[in-house]
Amino acid sequence: MFKKFLSSKPIHSPKTPRFSVGAIKLSEKVRWLDDHGLLDPIDLVQRHIRGDWGNIGDSERRSNEDALSQEGILFSRYIITPRLTVSVTTDEHRDLTLVKLLDEQISI
Repeated sequence: MFKKFLSSKPIHSPKTPRFSVGAIKLSEKVRWLDDHGLLDPIDLVQRHIRGDWGNIGDSERRSNEDALSQEGILFSRYIITPRLTVSVTTDEHRDLTLVKLLDEQISI
């Protein structure tokens, strides 16, 4: 009935992590998609920690690069399907990483 959603391909992803993610929190909707084999949130977190920010603009990329050295918030966005976009956000202290659908109103 359902096919596993395909995540967008990495733009550039080094092999080693660039920062720690701390605890990983999945939103209820992301957990449901994962439980039903429709999404692999850990794959997206792995891309995130390697600096593959996914589908974000140049200013967001610069902000992430600055945040790596200045302890700011790190943000990635991955377009899975035309109607499904997942965001991955790591707090400035690298204590928590939240994986949620872009339209969910959950914050770190």
